[in-house]
Amino acid sequence: MLRLIICEFWKLKRRRLFQAAFLTTFIIPLLYTLILSDANLDNMMSVVREENGFLILMPLSVVLAANLFFEEHDHDTLKNLMCIPVSKNRLALAKFAVIFLFDVGYMFVGYGTAILLSVLTGVPLGGLVLQLFLTLGTGALLFAAAMPCIFLVVWCNKSYIISVIIAFAYTVFNYILRINDSFMMVPLGLNVATFLPVPVIFRWLYQFHSLEDAGEIMREFYHRFSPYFVSTPAVFGILFGEGVVFMVLMMKVYRKQSV
Repeated sequence: MLRLIICEFWKLKRRRLFQAAFLTTFIIPLLYTLILSDANLDNMMSVVREENGFLILMPLSVVLAANLFFEEHDHDTLKNLMCIPVSKNRLALAKFAVIFLFDVGYMFVGYGTAILLSVLTGVPLGGLVLQLFLTLGTGALLFAAAMPCIFLVVWCNKSYIISVIIAFAYTVFNYILRINDSFMMVPLGLNVATFLPVPVIFRWLYQFHSLEDAGEIMREFYHRFSPYFVSTPAVFGILFGEGVVFMVLMMKVYRKQSV
């Protein structure tokens, strides 16, 4: 399995697009630092997790998955792999591992960028361990959150353009839901809001926002929203439970696709 994962990474190394895309993790924190003079570490980390993560990394993960799952078909190399033999299940698991490592690595680089910019601008560094956990945790949760969209892309088995359209539609839809009280201020349970990936992740992240320099409006919102916060075990249980379900479905679809 380790060799398969390494091979999948070597495929990415040949793709300059993903090497360039990885560099986008620097852009938004840098712009935030240049535009705002009163930036603090908590807000900068929030930018890394929310803007970088939800707006850039999620669609990037789906496009990456489409590249990994379609490449053997495009280059007609899947038959050779089947002759080794390598099962499609192991291939799919290797691709999932690459996507997971890419997502967590992307967020880790964003964390390092925020630390570096904070040092250069004289922003006090505090709570680094918590911020690291939240940032890497967000990367892992975004991997799971992208699984329904990746499943749809693999199931459709269409062109890269269709994959990009699906990825951005999924990203925008989820990002809009995170400002809708009907999906955010709902208790956990057997309801639609509980199983929507991005709103649930935001309900977990919001409880860690610092109120030290927050205004009255922000404090009032925090206290009104606090009954609907999601605990760390709950958010990881929900998201990875959904992720495993869609990964199993993807593996079934992938096995049935023609070689």
